[in-house]
Amino acid sequence: MKKLKVNENILALAMFASLFAGWQVMVVVLLFVWAFCEAGNSLQKLTVKTISVFGAIAVVSLCWSLIVQGVDATMGGLNKFFQMLVSWGVDGSLVLNANKYAFTPIELLISIFESILNLILLIVKVRFIFSILTNKNYNGIWPVRKIAEKIEEFANNKYYEEDKGKNSSKGNFCPKCGEKCEDDAAFCPSCGNKF
Repeated sequence: MKKLKVNENILALAMFASLFAGWQVMVVVLLFVWAFCEAGNSLQKLTVKTISVFGAIAVVSLCWSLIVQGVDATMGGLNKFFQMLVSWGVDGSLVLNANKYAFTPIELLISIFESILNLILLIVKVRFIFSILTNKNYNGIWPVRKIAEKIEEFANNKYYEEDKGKNSSKGNFCPKCGEKCEDDAAFCPSCGNKF
């Protein structure tokens, strides 16, 4: 199938516009671009960087959701335990005090932390978009930056490249494709690379 030739700047603007509509819309736009448009190297790098940063933001949000669900499950279990004690004849003020002095403040703290985290992630998104538009290096907050770097390494196939490098240092693997070769081989039997 012949792909459309479209200016990369227009494709990059379409990708950024889709960011504001949400993660799902951005993925649809990227799939459309990759399926039907001819994309150059700079657009590919931009796409990988964008997906890695927004993927890292999704991972941080997921981790926070796991923490919140764990706290909710623990508090729900404790609440049921206190209700069980009351059903056995323990003073009912125990449940009221637990709600008043433990559960309600914890729920309030979680709500405050969630609002702060959402604000921080929004700032990270805006800073990332600004860094791309101004062609400056992106330095996000620690967890998002580290996760994005790992996703970008994976997307750029650096894990595979490192594995090939380890294999080639033994002397009996092709440095180009990583295929095992005879020690005295003059070229790789798989890709034909000369040694």
